[in-house]
Amino acid sequence: MNKKVVVVSLLMASLLVTSIFGWNAYSTPQEYYKETDKRITEFKESPILTEKVKQGELPPLEERLPKEPLVIVPEEEVGKFGGTWRRVWKGPSDQWGVYKINEPHLIYFSADGGEFLPGVAKSWEVLENGKVYIFHLREGMKWSDGHPYTADDIVFWANDIVGNDEYTSAKPAWYMAGGKRAKVEKIDDYTVKFEFAEPYSLFLLQVAYSQGFTGAPKHYLKQFHPDYTPMEEIEKIIEEEKEKMYSSWVDVFEDKYDPISNLELPSLWTWIPKTDPTSSFYILERNPYYFAVDIEGNQLPYIDTVRHEYVMDDEVVLLKAISGEIDMQWRHIGMMGAGAGNYTLLAMNKERGDYQIYNWIAANGSVSQLMLNTFDHSDPILQEIFSDVRFRQALSLGINREEINEILFSGLAEPRQASLVSGSAYYDPEWESAYAEYNPEKANELLDEMGLVWDSKHEYRLRPDGKSLQFTVQVVGQPHVDVWTMVREYWKNDLGIEIEVENLEQSLYYERLDAHDFDGQVWMMDRAAQPLADPFFVFPGAADISTTWYIGWTDWIKAYIEGNEPEPDDIVPPEPVIELVDLWLEIQKTTDEEKLKELMKEVTKTHRENIWMIGTVGEDIAPVIVKNNFKNVARELVTDDVLRSPLNTMPMQFYIVE
Repeated sequence: MNKKVVVVSLLMASLLVTSIFGWNAYSTPQEYYKETDKRITEFKESPILTEKVKQGELPPLEERLPKEPLVIVPEEEVGKFGGTWRRVWKGPSDQWGVYKINEPHLIYFSADGGEFLPGVAKSWEVLENGKVYIFHLREGMKWSDGHPYTADDIVFWANDIVGNDEYTSAKPAWYMAGGKRAKVEKIDDYTVKFEFAEPYSLFLLQVAYSQGFTGAPKHYLKQFHPDYTPMEEIEKIIEEEKEKMYSSWVDVFEDKYDPISNLELPSLWTWIPKTDPTSSFYILERNPYYFAVDIEGNQLPYIDTVRHEYVMDDEVVLLKAISGEIDMQWRHIGMMGAGAGNYTLLAMNKERGDYQIYNWIAANGSVSQLMLNTFDHSDPILQEIFSDVRFRQALSLGINREEINEILFSGLAEPRQASLVSGSAYYDPEWESAYAEYNPEKANELLDEMGLVWDSKHEYRLRPDGKSLQFTVQVVGQPHVDVWTMVREYWKNDLGIEIEVENLEQSLYYERLDAHDFDGQVWMMDRAAQPLADPFFVFPGAADISTTWYIGWTDWIKAYIEGNEPEPDDIVPPEPVIELVDLWLEIQKTTDEEKLKELMKEVTKTHRENIWMIGTVGEDIAPVIVKNNFKNVARELVTDDVLRSPLNTMPMQFYIVE
């Protein structure tokens, strides 16, 4: 079954325009009026909020909405107020599931990731060939406590939080674009300017991807910041709240700035946390100051309450789903932990659980990919073997991807190399197919060419020192175990290479990664539709985090990017890796669309020639459970972390038929 991701190409021209695709958002009601005969004659709100207005707990709706609210055109129809959305989560460490139904953005990606749409910012301008970006905010917009939201909140976040070296010691890549700190300043209460030292063509991708650009509630957080509050006052908080074991103002600020656990923190979220996140049920309630309405003037969201039930693992998530205890959820169901591999079980229980399954598509270049330690291995012989591209090519040719797809993914994924997905603006079919066919004969030819001979009984390959060729592959989670257990048999039977599949707890996996203590590690390759928004799989040194295939070269690369002299013990990467770093530096300041395409062709060519990431299958089905009375959920959607899925289906317009 061919399940290709359909993604409208996001080219550089998209930086300057806003168009409508999938769900629709308009910067002002007037823009919507131009496209329809409807007129919003009055704004309406949830009956719960109307009652609070009557009781004097809230000001009237017209005082809570901005003058130009964001207008959302519902997926199916105008919804109804009320109800509780039942979800599951794994506790505070699973916080991203809460963020991704809630977080506001200055601008949003469209449903397919192909365009930029207005959000907290009603409009924006790109000036001086991408050096200057100006955002126009919604006048009258407010935080969840009713305090005005203005440009001051963005400037406070950029200059006093991100810009504070004590609080944010490692700066995000966007902040240091062009080698100097970004200049962020207020033009007026509803206009803010970002200025870079040189053209930074990728900035809007960062703004659409990252939630932080909407700023932070200065009126609340400044009481915990030493630039605004004397340290003596902050030290009183440290003393008064001894149970939290604060050691500095940074600890205090970090705790108070946590939107999951600090119930006092003013927010722009759709639903505001109301209970302790460590309890059995984590409850969020509608934000009475939310800045969006539907096409008939109803203040969103429609749903009153979101309830997250704490569960231990993915098996419990699946049981909750098939028993009908989840109203709508993709996280942990459509992600690899319970995705296409469990599709049959989910489908068998649709009637029992009273739900439908929508087959969203994951923007995974590979749901499970292997990356070897080619840079800093304690065993120099293994490092030499891993560093030989012929070895990586042979391993890739020794994987029966078609069989993995049929057995583990019900035929609902695409056998492919770890690479950008087919709908990406920079998709390279040659990279997708590079050494991705199942060809043990060719694989053995490459191993023979390397001098990795068979033992006398022709049972296993030998290293140059005469030992049998074997290594360990570290994974996290049973789905990865299943994939690489199948691969282990292919390599053992066809190539004479033995691997051990070691299933680690995630924190230990990262400890081994940071210590370079691994032979090979497995992870998924997501973020493969919009690679320039979060490019850490593709470009070494492009992000705050490093992935397995190049982490050993990170220190040298960091010094190289910053123009500093590397330390004597920094590991120098091979020339193709340095070429990728150079391409990344050039891409960031390239505003010409055609030149960008050409540069990305060089990037994908370098990857397909080196195969640092050995993929299995990708572009897989990502099923989402939707109860039959749960409405306005997109039936077709591209899911990816960059798109903040399921945020790109606009949860504020979901509603429940009671």
